[in-house]
Amino acid sequence: MKKKCVSNIGGQAIIEGVMMRGPSSMAMAVRNSEGEITVESKRIIQSESRKRVSKVPIIRGIVSFFESFVSGIKITTRSAEVFGDEIQSEPSKFEKWMQKHFKMDLTNVAIAISTFLGIVLAVALFVIIPQVIALAIFQGAHLLEVDFSKGVWNAFQTSTISLGFGWNVLYELIRGVARIVIFISYILLISLQKDVKRLFQYHGAEHKVISCFENGKELTVENAKEMTRQHDRCGTTFMFIVVIFSILFFTVVPVSMISVGNGVLTFIVQFLIRLCLIPILAGISYELLKLFAKYDNVFTKICKAPGLWLQKITTREPDDSMLEVSLTAFKEVMELEKNPEYETKSFNISLSVQKAVDTISKIVNKDDINIAKAEAELILMSICKADKKSDLYDGRRITFDQMKYAKLIANNRMTGAPLQYVIGQTNFYGYDFKTDARALIPRMDSEILAKTAIDIIKTIENPVVLDLCTGSGCLGITIQKETNCTMFASDVSIDALHLAKENANALGANVEFKDGSLFMPFVGQKFDVIVCNPPYIPTSDINQLDPEVKNYEPKIALDGGQDGLDFYRDIIQSLKSHLNLNGYIIFEVGYNQADDVKKLLGNSYIISSKYDLNNPPIERVIIGQLTSL
Repeated sequence: MKKKCVSNIGGQAIIEGVMMRGPSSMAMAVRNSEGEITVESKRIIQSESRKRVSKVPIIRGIVSFFESFVSGIKITTRSAEVFGDEIQSEPSKFEKWMQKHFKMDLTNVAIAISTFLGIVLAVALFVIIPQVIALAIFQGAHLLEVDFSKGVWNAFQTSTISLGFGWNVLYELIRGVARIVIFISYILLISLQKDVKRLFQYHGAEHKVISCFENGKELTVENAKEMTRQHDRCGTTFMFIVVIFSILFFTVVPVSMISVGNGVLTFIVQFLIRLCLIPILAGISYELLKLFAKYDNVFTKICKAPGLWLQKITTREPDDSMLEVSLTAFKEVMELEKNPEYETKSFNISLSVQKAVDTISKIVNKDDINIAKAEAELILMSICKADKKSDLYDGRRITFDQMKYAKLIANNRMTGAPLQYVIGQTNFYGYDFKTDARALIPRMDSEILAKTAIDIIKTIENPVVLDLCTGSGCLGITIQKETNCTMFASDVSIDALHLAKENANALGANVEFKDGSLFMPFVGQKFDVIVCNPPYIPTSDINQLDPEVKNYEPKIALDGGQDGLDFYRDIIQSLKSHLNLNGYIIFEVGYNQADDVKKLLGNSYIISSKYDLNNPPIERVIIGQLTSL
C-alpha cells in the first residue's frame, strides 16, 4: 500500500539545531549559547545538468551521497560558529599566505581534510578490519593459508584464496556480519558522549517534525511530541541498507575470489574494486530507500525493520526546546518553497554584552576578576565606540565580527602588552587618541595638567602656547581643542611626532608640530604658556617599573636621568628666553619631585601646585608664573 503523504523535505541534526532541506531551499535553525533560536536559510539553485542528474536513478543517489557527506560537514561547522564559544580570531600569517598565493580558504581546506579523514576512518573500519577478521576466522578453520604469527601485514602477504563459490558466500557473510557489528558498536560507543547524545536528541526532533507534517497534523510542539522519532527516510536506515546490500552484492559478485599474486597485491586489487563499487552500491541503496519509504506492506516493513531498530540508538527523545528548533527550520523551508519572494536569512551570531564580557574576561585571565572584567569592558567599549561603560550596557549586542576582534585583542593582551596599545587607542579628556609604542600612553594624571592649563589659557587674550615633549600630542591637541589657542608642539622623537600628527588630523586640531629637542626648534620665539610632561623617572628606577611600562613604552619618554630631574633643569635654564613676562610654565612631576622642581624655578616665578586623586594625594602639577626676567 502506497503512503498517502511523503514529504519532500528532509533534514539533518546539527550542533544544537536542525537543518531542513526542500527541493529548492535549505534552512538551519540553531539555539545559541544564550538560548535564542537563530535561523540561516538559502535558496538552492540547481544547474540544468544537476536537474537532469536528479532524474536518473542510481546516478542521482551517487551524487546525493557525496553532496550530503560534504555539505554535512559544512553545515555542522557553521552551526558550531553559532552555538560555540570559539569564534575564530584574525587569520594567521600562514592562512593569509595560503589565501594570497594559492587562493585557498583554509575553512574549505579543513573541510576537505575532515572529508578525507572520514573516508580513511570508514575504509579502516568497514573494509580493512572486516577483511582481517574474515581471514582470521578462515585461517582458524584451515580454509585459508594465512600466517598471523608475524602480524597482520605478514598475513596479507602470505594469504592465498582458493575457495569455491559456496565458501566465498560464507566468507562474504562473515565480512558483512563483521561490518554490521563494527557499525553498531561504533554508534553505541559515540552515543555515550554527552554532545552526541544531544545531537541524537535533535535527530529525533527532526524526525518527529517531519512525521507530524506527513501525518497531516498542525505543526506544533505538542503534536510533534506525539510522533515517532523513527523515520523511513533516515540516513541511519540508508547506511544500514548500504551495508546489507553490499553483503548481498559481494556474495553474487565474488570479488574475494580474485587473485593476482601475493596477498598484498591481491588485497589492494580487491580493495580498489570494492572502493570503485561503493558509489554504485550507494546509488542503488538510495533508490531502495526511496522505494521503501513510499510503501507500507509486509515486504517493505521487513526491509525497513533493521534500520528503524537502529534508529532507536541514533535518535533520542527530544525535549520541547529541541522540537521548537526543528519546527522553526521546517517552517522556514516551507515558506521558502511556497513563496518565491520570501527573504532568506543569515544567522544572527551575536552575544549579549554580559556574555561577551564574561568570555573576554576569561581570556584576559587576570588574578583579580574585577580587573579582568574592567579590561574586558574597555576592550568592548573601544570596539563598540561606547564613550562610557553605561553606553556599553544600553541593550546592544556584540556581533560575530566584533567578538572575533575582541578575542584577538584579548589574546594580544595576554602577551603582556599594555591594554591601550593592544586596543590601539585610549580616551584622554573626552577625546579618543590613537596609542601605540611610538609614545607614552596618555594617563589620567596628565588630565590634571590639561585642566590646569585650559583654565589659565582661557584668561589670556590671543594666547600662544607650546607643548614640549608632546609625545602622542594628547596635551597640545586637547588644550587647542578646548581653548582655540595658537598651539605649537615639539618632540625629539620623529616617531612620536608622526603619531601626534595622526591624532591632530583625526581630531581636527590646529597644531604646528616641530622636530627637535626642547626649545631647539623655537629659537627667538616666545609663548604665553608652556606645558610639559617630560621624562621624569630616575634611571635606576626604570627596571623597577611595571613590566607593561618598562617592556613596551619607549624608554626615551621615561628616563629623566640619575635623579629624574634632567629635563626640568634643561628647560628651566632656557625658560626665560621663551616665556613672555607674566607667562606660565606648567609641569607634570613625579612622586616626591614637586619640591625639587619648585627650587629649580627659583624666585622669578609665582609658584603654585595641583594634587592628583591618589590617597593620599600626590603633588602632581607645578605652575610657575614668570614675574621677572
